[in-house]
Amino acid sequence: MPGFVRKILIFVTGYAWLLLLAGPGLIALSVYSGWKAEDGHAYVARESLQTVSGTVTQASEVTVKRKRRATKKYYEITVQPDTAGAEARKLRIDYSTPQQLVGNLIDEKVTALVDGSDHDLVYEVSAAGATVISYDTTKQRLQAEATSSAQSFSGAGTWIFAILLTLVGAAGVWSNRKLRAADNAQQLAAA
Repeated sequence: MPGFVRKILIFVTGYAWLLLLAGPGLIALSVYSGWKAEDGHAYVARESLQTVSGTVTQASEVTVKRKRRATKKYYEITVQPDTAGAEARKLRIDYSTPQQLVGNLIDEKVTALVDGSDHDLVYEVSAAGATVISYDTTKQRLQAEATSSAQSFSGAGTWIFAILLTLVGAAGVWSNRKLRAADNAQQLAAA
């Protein structure tokens, strides 16, 4: 085999370890999404949520654009707590909530249940003694999203593709070692 072809093959197979990691990573993602969709792992229990009370001073629509990923949108409300000197908190509301409903919260005193570990995601909002966004609706939406994600990653095709990636990656790593050894032997023989 000519030396330049061997160098090209060494370069190409040098990245085979990425495939070797991608296969088990895809399997782990499939298992995790299945676990999250089962037994209420998609949402936080009501008792574990934080309560935020105050006046809504601002509401806005936020668009997050990412490379190679779908654009994500959500609403953000700013709640100024009633206690003096307390810092305002920005709370995220899912984009499936009607815009008018979010807009009507401005200048209202609200009590919200939020998940602080998930960027202050709102589970429930009450204003003027009435529930505006209910915990049960949010819980059902999060469970439906987790179930949908699990279904997309749980097919046999995903597992076959992950196993194929792992095998191709292992073969690439093995052939890279063989090509490097042959290249080193040729360089020693030439010297």
